[in-house]
Amino acid sequence: MKKYSFAGFEYRGLNNLGDNIQSIATERLFPEKVIQRFDRDRLAYANPSEPMKIVMNGWFSHQPQTCLPFNLNLEPVFWGFHITDYNHSWEYFRQKEVIAYLKQYEPIGCHDPYTADRLSQLGVETFVSYCLTLTLSKRECEPENGYIFVVDGDHIPLPLEFNERIISVSHRSLCWNRETLKRLLAKQLLRQYKTKATLVVTTRLHCLLPCIAMGIPVVFFNNPKDYRVSWVKDLGVHIYTGKDWDSVEWNPKPIRFSEKKKIIENFQSRILINNISNKIL
Repeated sequence: MKKYSFAGFEYRGLNNLGDNIQSIATERLFPEKVIQRFDRDRLAYANPSEPMKIVMNGWFSHQPQTCLPFNLNLEPVFWGFHITDYNHSWEYFRQKEVIAYLKQYEPIGCHDPYTADRLSQLGVETFVSYCLTLTLSKRECEPENGYIFVVDGDHIPLPLEFNERIISVSHRSLCWNRETLKRLLAKQLLRQYKTKATLVVTTRLHCLLPCIAMGIPVVFFNNPKDYRVSWVKDLGVHIYTGKDWDSVEWNPKPIRFSEKKKIIENFQSRILINNISNKIL
């Protein structure tokens, strides 16, 4: 029986702290610490020092041609897997060789129904796992005299009575290639939301999802027709657009997400299987 250690992602040359937030949420569910990190968009070049598992929770990919297949010492666990429509990723992932590789690890846990449906049409067994940021711990109490965090939403016209309580932040970091610092900044953002936010107003999916998990009220602006975010309506989230200013509910209740415990248990049971590529015996 193989004994696996755990690997994690780096996001070299990228500045979206939402990526790091996904890694933080994922790695806290591992039975042991990550011992090696690899660039998410160049995983085909990863050279693990020993047998490792790596959880494919995230957005794929800026460079799809260097994603798969992996070194034999690197065992993927597909959970929260999203294939983007914004470049040529689907052209790569639909190749016969890539489909054959994915089928070794099915069912593929997909971030959203769109990815699950498209892979299913290609003959890959899938299920919708959602994102592991939805498993973050709920905060124990709301802050007294808290703040309204506006996250990458400076263009949003807020009620005048919010003015003295607003903290504007961004998930765009200036530290493109400083991986340790990006992880630290992402942890600090999550801590601030959890301890100081009475409301979060955001355009960022990976601000919305962890805030839902932590029990923080959120007003979410985005495109309700965008396949990457449209599924959050299934969680009870209203997606506002720039045409909805007059109808925004600025005092929303926290979303009650009841599947958290089930997701954690299912995910942890999957990563503890000694050799998932040989799970059907």
